[in-house]
Amino acid sequence: MINANRPAESSVPPAGESADAARGTALVTMLRLHWFIRLRWVFLAIAVLVLVVERLLASGPPRPLVGLGVVLAALGAANLLWLVYSHLLFRRFDEGVAASQGLLCGVEILANAQVAVDLLLLTCILRFSGGAESPMAIFYLFHMAIVSLLLKRWQAVLHGVWAILLYGVLVIGEWQQWLVPHYGFLTTCVVDLHTRPEYVFAALLVVACGVFGTLYFTLQIARRLEAREHELRAANAALRKSQTAVQDLQLRRSRFMQTAAHQLKSPLAVIQTLTELIRGKVVPAEAVPGTCDKIVRRCREGIGQVGELITLARVQEADPARHGRSESDVRRVIADLCERFKPLAEEKGLVFSCQVPPRGGLRVSVDQQDLGDCVANLIENAIKYTPAPGTVDVAVKAGSGAGCPDEVSINVTDTGMGVDPDILAPGDGKAGHEPVFDPFRRGNNALTAGIPGTGLGLSIVREVVEQSGGRIHVTSRPNEGSSFTVTFPMCGAASAGPQVRDTRASRVVVEPPSGAREPDRTQNDGGESAS
Repeated sequence: MINANRPAESSVPPAGESADAARGTALVTMLRLHWFIRLRWVFLAIAVLVLVVERLLASGPPRPLVGLGVVLAALGAANLLWLVYSHLLFRRFDEGVAASQGLLCGVEILANAQVAVDLLLLTCILRFSGGAESPMAIFYLFHMAIVSLLLKRWQAVLHGVWAILLYGVLVIGEWQQWLVPHYGFLTTCVVDLHTRPEYVFAALLVVACGVFGTLYFTLQIARRLEAREHELRAANAALRKSQTAVQDLQLRRSRFMQTAAHQLKSPLAVIQTLTELIRGKVVPAEAVPGTCDKIVRRCREGIGQVGELITLARVQEADPARHGRSESDVRRVIADLCERFKPLAEEKGLVFSCQVPPRGGLRVSVDQQDLGDCVANLIENAIKYTPAPGTVDVAVKAGSGAGCPDEVSINVTDTGMGVDPDILAPGDGKAGHEPVFDPFRRGNNALTAGIPGTGLGLSIVREVVEQSGGRIHVTSRPNEGSSFTVTFPMCGAASAGPQVRDTRASRVVVEPPSGAREPDRTQNDGGESAS
């Protein structure tokens, strides 16, 4: 990120930073440069006042008023130029976000030009006010402190070299009498220190040490400030993400409570009705076994819902930090799951395959039980919603689709009926609100086909992925199959900032059937999802 104290550190905003933020950075820098311009007017006024007072009180040789007047006039003209240029830059802020790149470049040019010209004019002022004998050389250090906070580090060092070069030309030029005549610092005291080589080189060495010492310490301070600001920005972004997560979770909980009550009430009501019919002898004796079978089936459905509700509640109520302390062997978990589900798939007439790399580190920071529940739900859904003949493929690879080496992705692909497009696209258009991940949400195609299910599996998948800092990528084509990819961070993967729950970490791609002309519809979270 670009530091507001060091806005020219990069003329191109880093990835992830918006053009609006870049324009804001340029604006803050312009305000700082305006302060520099106003300070220069104050310096000019004080310099003119000092010259007037000295001329009235001095009794010695007259000060070279013409030379100093020309230098001060040049400083005033340059300051007026900077003022006009800065106003032109301010106008560009009204041109929109597209001008952000030009704004940062313009601000960088203005800052470097001001410092370079100031150092040159400061050297000219020293020329007419004592040269090597003038104590005003300390103003070089003042400029070094400013450039350390305003410019790139390498630019600040170049200005330091430029200052030493100018001062060296001045003092050595007077010593070698290239620059004549010499003007003393005070008109009442004429000292020939500028003719002594030991003093000249000592003065040059002291100024050089002061310049580069000031640069070093101010650059270190600026680096600390930059690091702190980066931490604050990351914390601010984490707080905004946390606020979004809290709002999303509150909305999910409200929907969950309403839907759970309704879903559990439905099988209980059916059981109660059928039982009363049997007790009231409304059901004929020959139909009682069939009615009892319906009751048993409804009981099993209710028990299945309760079991998955318990799993979902366990995952939701557990401390999300457990994932950071956990280490799961993806090979072992996937191998166990494949061994468990392969007979079920073959019994249904499906071709089941499992591809896991034979070597390489595949350990992720996810609770092992949660990882098993997450992938098991994906495999179970793939088998459940794929009619025979069909295929179900499970694949594991290190690195996400974006090529990140610190992640492990697990993909479950089937050739089934696909996910109903109506529950893939969020109603509000925001990623993370896809109904397919809501509890008890099932597509019309699954309901029409009479396939049993609770609609809680993908809710468990989303809960585990979000808590562990992973991502979900879904691609589905109606009547041709679906592909679910979950990505988890490897153990020991470096953290880029504060870890907060990302409720917008899903990426859903809805594809039309083969040969259709309808364009793809993608719901994304702005670039943070797996590809």
